[in-house]
Amino acid sequence: MPEGPEVECTRQYLQSLIGKTVKKIQLTELSQKYPKYQNRQSDFDWFKGQRVTDIERIGKFLVWHFNGKIILNHLGMSGKWILLKKGSQKLPSHSKALMYFEKNPQYAVFDDIRNFGQFKVFESYEKVMQHDPIRKMGIDGLAKPFPMKEFLAKINKPNYANREIGAVLVDQKLVAGVGNIYKSESLALAKINPTRLVKTLTKKERKELGLAISKTLWKAVDCNGSTFSTFQIPTGQEGSAQNWHKVYGKHGEICQNCKTEITRIVQNGRSTFFCSVCQK
Repeated sequence: MPEGPEVECTRQYLQSLIGKTVKKIQLTELSQKYPKYQNRQSDFDWFKGQRVTDIERIGKFLVWHFNGKIILNHLGMSGKWILLKKGSQKLPSHSKALMYFEKNPQYAVFDDIRNFGQFKVFESYEKVMQHDPIRKMGIDGLAKPFPMKEFLAKINKPNYANREIGAVLVDQKLVAGVGNIYKSESLALAKINPTRLVKTLTKKERKELGLAISKTLWKAVDCNGSTFSTFQIPTGQEGSAQNWHKVYGKHGEICQNCKTEITRIVQNGRSTFFCSVCQK
């Protein structure tokens, strides 16, 4: 968390910054407590006078385009962007980077409580695409139309065959943008038990899972994502996708369909939630 839908919602609400000219990008005093930001201010001084030409999403990454260099941004576990008006609102307590613009009353704040996020300069877009997490990334779960043929080819690879589908779905080399929340929800929608080995899934079930991933992710985007603790879109509004979740975070609660208690298990150190009756 945030997952693909939250990153996409963030991107959409940052579109107002495209075409704006940077006045200053400032790493905060707090950021200098962390090695990944220490002594990096000079990297960002280059952007003074540069125009934001695009803000792209690749999986769970935001890619800030300028006329030359690129800023690659990952929200990590708790990161978010906030648009504030100069002088009228208090700076968030875990701010790591501030982006000011010429002739613009708003500035953008990258706030990251748990500090798992990334805000890093790359010399070119080509360098970004060679960055291992992006180079090895699988299909985009939010691609329209959903790339079913490619999804079926990837999930059919031998390295996935003897692994539980609930563990496989968070592998960004399979489907980028799916994390713990939408893994559980996609499997619930497809009525597939997360403990099933991939090799036991029929072609029909695999197709249904692909469609469920696409439907679940876009439904979340339409609701501004899921907010359980800190996530907000840049305007400060919380998401509402959690209001329709069937299983995620509902351990001990009753399945709305069959009245069975929702189960929580741990797969590869991460929680998965499901209904043992509805999901076969």
